[in-house]
Amino acid sequence: MKMGKQIGLLVVVSLFAIAVAVAVVWFGNSTVQTKIIVPEQQTPQQNAGQTQQPANEKKGDSENTSDEPATDKQEEPEPEEPTPPENELLYQSLGNGNCCVIGPGGVKDACVVIPKVSPAGERVTKIASRAFFGCEWVTAVQIPETVREIGALAFADCKNLVYISVNAQNPVYCDADGVLYTVDKRVLLQYPPMRVGDPLVLPVSVTAISEMAFYGCKNLKSVVYGGSGEDWERIEIGSRNYDLFASAIRFGTTSE
Repeated sequence: MKMGKQIGLLVVVSLFAIAVAVAVVWFGNSTVQTKIIVPEQQTPQQNAGQTQQPANEKKGDSENTSDEPATDKQEEPEPEEPTPPENELLYQSLGNGNCCVIGPGGVKDACVVIPKVSPAGERVTKIASRAFFGCEWVTAVQIPETVREIGALAFADCKNLVYISVNAQNPVYCDADGVLYTVDKRVLLQYPPMRVGDPLVLPVSVTAISEMAFYGCKNLKSVVYGGSGEDWERIEIGSRNYDLFASAIRFGTTSE
């Protein structure tokens, strides 16, 4: 009897062990299946990262778009220089109520008259370098007594220039038969290319001839110089005075 109870107890324990094993196997398979079937959910941070990439791409596109109009923008035109009034020279103020003639401006008259006072009320005391350089329409120039300085090449290459006159009261400059000199006649500044009268009588007082003073003077054929050949060699002659060297020069036949 006792032996029968022990066998029965052993059977129960065995059945229980079998049931536990079956249960473990069953639930273990269920866990694996669950992990396989259920998809892994993305975190909010991951979702944000995925949505940001297109946003960045759009941002780049927008930057490119914003750059395009910048390249298409038209440059603002430079302001045009003011057109000088008709029949009025160009002036530049020198301060202290004085001014300088710097160009012909709107003047196209054959005879250029340098005024003593500019339209702005300033005293004209200077003619700038190259102020009328190459002005082919100019045939005559009148210089007032107020002008104290004439820049280099102010009337050079004026192909049709016939005569230059200087007011007798000018303390710095003078003219002799239409030729422009310093008042002491030591420097010949400009010989008009179309001057009528040949030969040119050149005073012995001349010690210098300005650059281009005889440029384009095809009508000049001869020069009479009051000094000797040695005196002539001592004269300082500026460049591009080709027609002076091409002319015939005689010496010692004038008392000036």
